[in-house]
Amino acid sequence: MAYVARDSEESLVAGAARAPRRAMPGEGRLSQFLTSRGGRLFGQFVIVAVLLALWEVGSGIFLPRLWVSAPSAIVAQLYKWFSDGSIWVHLTATISSAALGYLIGAIAGVATGLLLGLSTRVEAIFSPFIVALYSLPKIALAPFFVIFLGIGIESKIALVAVTVYFLLLYNTLDGIHDLDRGWASAYRLMGANRREIVRQVMLPGIMPWVFSGLRISVRYAFTAAVFGELIAGNRGIGYLIEDSAGNFSSSGIFAGVLALVVCSVGATQIIVGVERAVLHWKT
Repeated sequence: MAYVARDSEESLVAGAARAPRRAMPGEGRLSQFLTSRGGRLFGQFVIVAVLLALWEVGSGIFLPRLWVSAPSAIVAQLYKWFSDGSIWVHLTATISSAALGYLIGAIAGVATGLLLGLSTRVEAIFSPFIVALYSLPKIALAPFFVIFLGIGIESKIALVAVTVYFLLLYNTLDGIHDLDRGWASAYRLMGANRREIVRQVMLPGIMPWVFSGLRISVRYAFTAAVFGELIAGNRGIGYLIEDSAGNFSSSGIFAGVLALVVCSVGATQIIVGVERAVLHWKT
């Protein structure tokens, strides 16, 4: 009888452990709200608001205002730039150099990757040179471009184009190497020529890799453009940041960085939208 009672107690304990926990009143609705898109946006907004409030309160008390400024001072600086219109010249310069260099580098990188990927012999010949150039920090080329192209927008476009070029080149080659060769063989057995195989097998297959490279390249494009403006330039977001640093204006530095972040995020979202439209067959 003692063993029977012990077995009954163990069964009750195990059953209680397996039984689902009863949700508290309102807990299910809260969990459902937080997992929805609106709930996630609300949670992100709350996090940002709390961090900004702590920053605003702590600035000048726990944090030196000279070095970290304050959210209100940053907003005031942005309002001043937009109200007098001085920021538009700098935004236009940075966006123009980043966009033009991005387009040139992306087109050239994808085209070169396709040409090398179509011929393993040619890729084997040029591979050591590509690896050496890819390993070179592109920022080191900024003074070279300034010497030959001047301090205008041309040197920034060249620096952005070189930076984006190698990123798209390697992503395209990786996409070609990752392709299932069985599809190309099947198309070849059905009588497809080289052009048809490239158009119907290779291009659709490497598109996810290409768009991945395009998304990654956006922030590098803006980084290269701003770095070129920091080294030698008389306009652009990088010039604004450098000028603010020379005047010990931390609010100007943070305002320039915030403008740069907004531009980069906006450009990335455009690429994501184009990717969803082109690769709708994947969803």
